[in-house]
Amino acid sequence: MSPHAYRSQFLALALSLFSGPALFAQASWTPLGSGDATDWSADTSLVCGSDSGSAFLWTASTGQVSLGGDDAVAVSSTGSVVLGNIQDAAGSDVAGLWSASSGWTSLGGVGGSSGNTISTANGMSGDGNVATGLAWINAGTAGAYRWTPTTGMVLLPQAGGGSSRGNAVSEDGSHVGGWEESGSGTRRAAVWDGSPTPSFILTTPTDSVGAGEVWGFSDNNQYVAGYRQGQGFVWDAAGGMTMTGTLPSTDMFRTGSARAVSNDGQVVVGWYRVVFPFDVRATIWTPGTGLQELKNVLIAGGATGVPNLRMAAAITADGSQILAHDGSTWGIADLGTGGTTGSFCAGDGTGTVCPCGNNGGSGAGCANGTGAGATLSRTGTASASASSVVLQATGLVPNQPGLYFQGVNAINGGSGNTFGDGLRCAGGSVVRLQVRISDSSGSSNTTLDIATKGGVSTGDVRRYQLWYRDPATSPCGAGYNLTNGVEITWDA
Repeated sequence: MSPHAYRSQFLALALSLFSGPALFAQASWTPLGSGDATDWSADTSLVCGSDSGSAFLWTASTGQVSLGGDDAVAVSSTGSVVLGNIQDAAGSDVAGLWSASSGWTSLGGVGGSSGNTISTANGMSGDGNVATGLAWINAGTAGAYRWTPTTGMVLLPQAGGGSSRGNAVSEDGSHVGGWEESGSGTRRAAVWDGSPTPSFILTTPTDSVGAGEVWGFSDNNQYVAGYRQGQGFVWDAAGGMTMTGTLPSTDMFRTGSARAVSNDGQVVVGWYRVVFPFDVRATIWTPGTGLQELKNVLIAGGATGVPNLRMAAAITADGSQILAHDGSTWGIADLGTGGTTGSFCAGDGTGTVCPCGNNGGSGAGCANGTGAGATLSRTGTASASASSVVLQATGLVPNQPGLYFQGVNAINGGSGNTFGDGLRCAGGSVVRLQVRISDSSGSSNTTLDIATKGGVSTGDVRRYQLWYRDPATSPCGAGYNLTNGVEITWDA
């Protein structure tokens, strides 16, 4: 596979998508590469996938660049690590990790093989430090595994003696989702969270098996997406399971699955096979509309040039953008709903230098006492009249207060000015939104109506940031720090 050539108008649109808020509110389809795309970085600026039997990594500036290997199934939040499947030095098929510094590295196995295959890769955490898939124990039995740089590949615990597989890892690496066989061989939807045995999330008092598979987690870990009895499902601990339904079909082999879900659980994407074997269609589900073809939803929203999409593989946390492909080309579907969002003013060395050289990770704020920077993001619908926006911060110092605030301006042209241990990014007509205390994992989020508290109107552009305490381990001694900035253009 060679780097893909792009038409200039597509590259210009891609740059607008990934460098800041989009300039349109109607739905759109932007084709960006060839092959099948499988995953993207946290800010959607890097995409991985497979083309002509090789893995690729795409950015707007480099285009689609071949990484070798057999395929790519997941990319880390910063785009620095890619998970895929490769051949090792002995010619065996194994799960592997790619980075720019080391190329492909085999993740190995657990001692067994089936034919020429030792292990396969399926999912990875946002930081690239947890991977999962299937490892062969012997020629007839395989097990779900959890791989980390420290432990290597370790089989996950099982309730029975059959096979299992990991399909997905939560963004923070705390949960692995997939399936484990029951005594009769039926695949049961399973989630591993460090407990001695997996949780079979679809079991009920009237259904002791809970048949199905887990295929994805929302970025905030609240929702699970997957497959059950020929259709997709979305599940959460409070509400249980909701089936996403079917597309019209009389084919006896019709089937489908959910692959990804937004942070509010209101948008679920995946695929549905209408006619065996090749009539497969990318799908989108909401509680109000039920299951629909993604292509039809885009066209109804004003998008043009939409191909016969076959798979919707990933979704942004706010549910507004979807990574999809038609089997030969891939691109970004923008639903044109809920306003637009962009991240700016990172303390990662790309803009204003952090106060004492304490650069954070890519896209995050300046480093705090944890050794990394804190990241601010937005989920929900940015509607001035019916907002469900939640501002979320991760990578904070645990159990410390922080102030979420809103400003009109992006300070210093969006690069920010030094302030405490971090960068002040948002300013002008500042509105104090809410004080929240981070939890033991260093995360917090807003719980009030941001639009009402901030007094926003349709078309307003507002900047947001979290100013938080770091009293004991402050790198520069100021005792406080800030996240990156988030810019929201509010819709009607």
